[in-house]
Amino acid sequence: MESTPSLLEHYRNRTPLTDGRVGFLTDTEKDKLRQLWQLIMDEIDSDNQPFPVLYSLTQADSSDDITSLSFEPLVSLSSKDREIPSRTPSQSDIESTSSQAPKKKPTGWLGWISSGQSTPQEEPTEDARLRQHETVQCFVSRNKLDRTLVPAAFQPLFNQSTHERTFRSAFWQAASQMSNPDSWVLRFLRARKWDVDAAMQMLHKTLQWRVGQAIDEIVFYGESLLHYHTMQTGLAFACAKDKLENPVYVVRVRVNLARNRNIQAIKRFLCWQIETSQLLASGQADGRVTIVFDMTDFTRENIDLKLVRTLITLLTSYYPETLGMLLLYVNSFLFSSLWSLISPFIDPVVKSKIFMAKSPSDLALFIDSSQLIKELGGCKPFEYRYQLPTRAENIRMRNAAGREAAESRFAQAIGQYEERTREWLGGSSRDPGPPRGYS
Repeated sequence: MESTPSLLEHYRNRTPLTDGRVGFLTDTEKDKLRQLWQLIMDEIDSDNQPFPVLYSLTQADSSDDITSLSFEPLVSLSSKDREIPSRTPSQSDIESTSSQAPKKKPTGWLGWISSGQSTPQEEPTEDARLRQHETVQCFVSRNKLDRTLVPAAFQPLFNQSTHERTFRSAFWQAASQMSNPDSWVLRFLRARKWDVDAAMQMLHKTLQWRVGQAIDEIVFYGESLLHYHTMQTGLAFACAKDKLENPVYVVRVRVNLARNRNIQAIKRFLCWQIETSQLLASGQADGRVTIVFDMTDFTRENIDLKLVRTLITLLTSYYPETLGMLLLYVNSFLFSSLWSLISPFIDPVVKSKIFMAKSPSDLALFIDSSQLIKELGGCKPFEYRYQLPTRAENIRMRNAAGREAAESRFAQAIGQYEERTREWLGGSSRDPGPPRGYS
C-alpha cells in the first residue's frame, strides 16, 4: 500500500491534492457524499424555522451584546469588550461619541493578559476615533470624494427577508461560490473525517453562523463598509499564487495596531478576505488559499491575540478545508513566546499546515521566487497601494431589473440541480418550487 504524500512533497513535486475531492473519490467516499446530500435535501425540503440575522451591517442591534463572529468560547468577547457598536457607524455616529468615548481596557505585558491594576489610559482623540471606526464609505463622504459607493437597498438571495434566511437560501449562497457544489459539501466530510452526521452538524452550524453574521451583506457591500484604516494600511492582501496555484495572501503584522481599529471591524475584514479569496481560487486550488504572516519589524505593540484566535476559529469552524498553507515568516523570539500560547488552541489538522520560514529560501519551497513579492525577498515588483472604490465601478449593482432577471435564472438553475440530485439519490422527484418572490 502506497503512503500518502506529505503536504511538503506535494509542493516539491507541484502535484495537486486530490484525496477526497471531486473526480478522485473512492466508492466509500461517494457513498458518504450521497448520504450527506440526502441529509441536506431533507433539510431543504423541511419547514424548519429560518435562521435569524443577528448582526446586520445596516441595522442597529437593540442589544448590547456584540460578542464575536463566533459562537465558540475561544473568541467570545467578555463584557469588558462590549464597547464597540455592533454595526458600522456613520459619520454622525462617530461625531456624536466625541464627548463620551469609552475608556481603553487595561492591558498587561503582552496586551491580552492582565493581572492586577495597570496605568489608566487617556481617552482617544477625535482622530483616534476616526481611525477606530471610520468605514471606506464614511471616509469618501467626509472628504466629498464621491457619493454612495454601493446601493443601500441590500436584497438577500431568493428575495428573502433581511431579518432571516432559510436553510436553502443560506446553503446555496455559500455553495454556489464553487463551480461544483460537491466541492463545498466535501469540505465538511473531510473536516469531520467522513463522519456524515458530524459533517452535517458542522454544515448546519456554519450556515446558522453565516446568516447570523450577515456574511451575504458583507459580500454585497464589499469594501465600502469595511474599516478604512485597515484597508489603507494594507494589513492583508492577495498578491500571488503558490506552487499549487493557491492564491497567496500576505498579512503584514507590523501594521496591525489594536488601538487603530475595533475588533468588530477586523472580524468583518477577515470574513470579507476569506469570501473574496474563493473568487481567486480556481482549478486545482479547489478554494484553498495560502497565508503568509510576515513578522518583519514585529514588536510587542503588534501582538493581537484576538485577531489570531478569530482567524484560526474562522478557518477551523466556519471555513473548513479553506487553508492550504500558513507560512509564518519570522525570526523573532517575541513571536516564539506568543506561539507557545496560541498553538494549544489550534486544530491538529490546521497545525499540520503551518510552516515556519526564516528566509526567502524557506518561502521558496512553497512560492516561486518569480511570484514572491520583493517585500518578502522575492523578485515580483509588487507594492501595496490602496485605491478607493468609485461609484462608477458599481454601476451594474444599481440595475434592479438586471439583478431580478439574473437571480430568476439562477433560481431556475438551482431548482434543476436539486431535481437532478433527488434523482441521483433515488428519492422523490418532488420539486419545492421556485424560491419565495418568484413565480
